[in-house]
Amino acid sequence: MDWKWIKILRVEDPRRLNAFRNSMQGLVWDDGNVVESLTQLFRAVDELAEAEVSYYYRRRGTRAWISGITRLSAWLFGSVGLLMPLLAVTANPEFKEWAQYGYVFLAAAASCLAANSLFGGTEGHIRFVSTQLELEKMIAKARISWCQYLSQQGNDNQDSESGFLLIHDYANELHTITISETGHWGETLLKELAMFQKTIETKKASPGK
Repeated sequence: MDWKWIKILRVEDPRRLNAFRNSMQGLVWDDGNVVESLTQLFRAVDELAEAEVSYYYRRRGTRAWISGITRLSAWLFGSVGLLMPLLAVTANPEFKEWAQYGYVFLAAAASCLAANSLFGGTEGHIRFVSTQLELEKMIAKARISWCQYLSQQGNDNQDSESGFLLIHDYANELHTITISETGHWGETLLKELAMFQKTIETKKASPGK
């Protein structure tokens, strides 16, 4: 089966599962074809795993950009906010009124850091890199195990049960990793939203402070 066209689909596109289902329709399970059919089934699961790696690779790039921009902005605004009061106490009268604007820049720096947390910049980048590496480790391990399985298969020795077990474990570990990451992402997002909402409500309750 030609898998090239599947690579253009988004990882969450349901057509990937349709392609996975279609890949099993032509499999033959007699003694002469069982190893070849198992190999095709393994490749189908392997394609799903590669799609997940590509997905997290793209997502880590976006999160790295968010992290870099927000941290740099926070550093710039924070530095200016700290310097303005210092300039205001100098002998130059032109800097006397600058002190009041220091709070504005410090608030802007805090907003940048809040955006970093709210949009999962630094935390998301670390998490996506870790997930990608974990998936790559899983794929490498599964491919090595599959090669070991194939090396043990001969005309007089075809252990289909072990082959199915390897593929089943591969698919199970793939979805365990992705489901765990998605759950962690959801918990982090809800936590950051709750904290941001609490901060806004606190500011509304004490506008003069």
